[in-house]
Amino acid sequence: MASYTVPSRIETERLVLRRYGTADAEALATVIPANIDHLRRYMDWIKHEPQTAEQRREWIVRVNEQFDSGEDYTLGIFTHDGALIGGTGLHVRTDTDRLEIGYWIDKDHEGKGYVTEAAAALTRVALEVAGAELLGIEHAPSNERSAAVPRRLGFAAGPPSTMTCHDSGEQIPSVSWRATRETLASEPLASAPRPRIFDAAGAELEWPA
Repeated sequence: MASYTVPSRIETERLVLRRYGTADAEALATVIPANIDHLRRYMDWIKHEPQTAEQRREWIVRVNEQFDSGEDYTLGIFTHDGALIGGTGLHVRTDTDRLEIGYWIDKDHEGKGYVTEAAAALTRVALEVAGAELLGIEHAPSNERSAAVPRRLGFAAGPPSTMTCHDSGEQIPSVSWRATRETLASEPLASAPRPRIFDAAGAELEWPA
């Protein structure tokens, strides 16, 4: 399994993508239950909702342990004023040197380009900083909102996927999209500003030359 270097905090024009702290448990316990119906069709994990703030804290500890060990990289999507509006991350897959972006967004913040903005930043981070050779996005065939994100960013349609995804209680073959460093040289990513990136101690990191 490849080893990746994923920043703990990524700042874009409107967003902060960062690791959760235990203080975020209350926000998660408010935002996710308010989105159960919104997320139910495509997010398999929603079947475990609602959960208590204490369960959230335990989950936050778990995902941060996975982040530190390189098993998976879970991040929250926040506005610059600290409001939690979604979740994302770079997920480790079994094929060599591939990371995958996952995302969900609060229903009241859908349609404002936040997911595309987050995915653009994570694409640059995955391919220029983390060390991935290949970046993927997978989604259900019927999920047009998810499909619009890699399409806008210039990802290429991937080969038939060997993975499945959740759709209305069933696991079905997913649609795959792929990006490489060559994707970064094409629009719109070629002209997209690099986000600011920070380590776990809060120190700003330099981008590779």
